[in-house]
This record gives sequence, structure tokens and C-alpha cells, in this order.
Amino acid sequence: MKGIVFRGNRRCEVREFPKPRPSADEVLVRIEATGICGSDLHVYRGERSSDQIRGHEPCGVVEALGPDVIRLKVGDRVTVHHHQGCGVCYECVRGETVACRSPRKTLFGVSIPGSFAEYTVAKERNCVVLADAMSFADGAFCACVGGTAYGALRRLGVGPYGTLGVFGLGPVGLSCVIVGKTLGLRVIAADVIPERVELGLKCGADRAFNAAESDPAPVLTEFGEDIGVDYIIETSGSAPARRCIIPSLRRGGKAAIVGVGSNDEVINPSHIHGRAVTILGSVVFHLSWLWDLVALCRRSGMSFEPALTHRFGLDDGPSALQLADRGCCGKVLFLPHGEVSS
Repeated sequence: MKGIVFRGNRRCEVREFPKPRPSADEVLVRIEATGICGSDLHVYRGERSSDQIRGHEPCGVVEALGPDVIRLKVGDRVTVHHHQGCGVCYECVRGETVACRSPRKTLFGVSIPGSFAEYTVAKERNCVVLADAMSFADGAFCACVGGTAYGALRRLGVGPYGTLGVFGLGPVGLSCVIVGKTLGLRVIAADVIPERVELGLKCGADRAFNAAESDPAPVLTEFGEDIGVDYIIETSGSAPARRCIIPSLRRGGKAAIVGVGSNDEVINPSHIHGRAVTILGSVVFHLSWLWDLVALCRRSGMSFEPALTHRFGLDDGPSALQLADRGCCGKVLFLPHGEVSS
């Protein structure tokens, strides 16, 4: 089968690999859609070369079963949580596989072969069967960026009719807009790239603006009926965006830090105290929440497809990664087996 590896300094290669075989508690998944994530790009830009197949947003069809698999069957359409963990430690049994500290922890595209390939194997426990109406593209979103957006909103404890500000309109930020609207929030979104501002509107934001042209804090304050917004999700990782968080929140508002980037210390704890706001970190999402997200898609008809702008085959890996690296588009997907109808 074909798979993509990173060679360092923004170089990648498409190689031939043996088709994997599932172990006792695993399934073989024929990958139909898998997305390029921001964390993939962090590695892509680095100097390190590796022979590991990259990618961690698997979605596809179960093609073979290990002998101990009891829930899934051949032909099931599944999305896969990419942090498999050890399955037995304190964090894993709570569903927090992302926080697993065991040496047996496994992570797609890092410690085990990833999803930038025609096939992968996955633990049965990490696979969630897609709702019938969901596309493979939606399943790839759920595997990481869509689930990360959903996880941030869950941790914030959002309620309907509130106001949400989203800083950064990459795939995670666009997913925050889509999920936030589905949950009944009014959403305002900001980015500094014009194409992404337009995508924010396409994904349903009530307002989207260029933060390089307007100071975000007054804009968000006005959007929140002159007292500030109820919630903010910061996905850009930029210091200027983080400086705007507290001034943009209403008194008692809540913010989630999702983006990875700047290490600048830009938040003053005295300002948190003075405005009685809550600021929390949100990293990926619980394994159980992947089930909940798929259920939300089923009940509401929510789709992440408005955030999808480009589809590529594996042979076009270099072009796909170069495009995603430029940051002027929405979500970029690989379709390892060509265009699919579902």
C-alpha cells in the first residue's frame, strides 16, 4: 500500500509499505478520508526525518477483524480516536487516552503508523460507527479537529442562546463555528487571513472580521451587547489573540485555550480575578465524547463539510501539504482511494 512519510524541512515522500494486519483486538480500516492537521504541519516544518507514516485523522471502512473483536463487523463505516492509550491506566479508563502516561501509549502517526495511507489498523475500542447520513469527510473531522472543537465547547459548559467568540479560523476554529452554531450560540469569529474570514461566514458565523484591520476587543464587546461575549475559544496560538481574551469577555465569562504556538506570557492573573473570568486549557477530547459528537451529527444533521476546501490523492501529498502549510485555505483531506460518494 501507499503511505506518506515526512523527510524534514517541509519535504515528504510517498512510499510503498506492506498492508498491515490487525492484532487480536484490532480492525483493519480501509482509509477513505483523512485530514491534514495543524499538529501534522508542526512536524512537517521541522528538521527531523522519519520513516513513520504520518496522519492521525482516520476514517474509513472496516475490512478485517482481529479474533477478539466483538462489537464491530466488516463493512462498518468508522471514525477513529487517534490517541489509543494503553487502555488500562487511570486516565485511559476515564476516557482521557490523550493523557495516558504509560510506555505502552500509542498515537497514530507518531508511535504507530498513521492514516496518510491506504490502510491502517486501530483498536476496536477507539472506533465509533458513523451515522448513516455522515460522510467520510465528516468522520475525518470528528477524529481530531471537529472533536477538538466539540471538546472545547463541552469543557466550557456552553448553553444555548449565549455568545461565542472564535479567534483563529483554521480547521479547528472553523469547526468551533460549526459546532457552536449547532448548539444554539451566536458566533463571532476573527482571523488575519481574508480567505479564512470568508470561510468563517460560510461555516455559519453571525459575524466574521479581519483582526489585522479591527481591534478585536471592542468588536466582540459590541457583539456581546456591549458587555462582552459569554465564551471565547482561542485556536490561533498567537500572542496578540491571547491578549484580547480577557478584554473581550463579559464579567464571569469563560475562555478555552486550544491553539498551540506562542509561549509569551500575556495573561495577567489580576485581570482574571478582577473580571471573575475562567480560563481553561482544552487538549483534544475524551474518547467517550467521540461517541457523543457522532450522535450530535446524527440528531442535528450537522456537517463539517463547509470547512472543507481541498481533496487530494496520496500521490499528491507534496502539493497537499504545501497548500495546507500556506494557511490560506480550510481543511485539506486525503482521499487514499479516490473520490467517494458517502
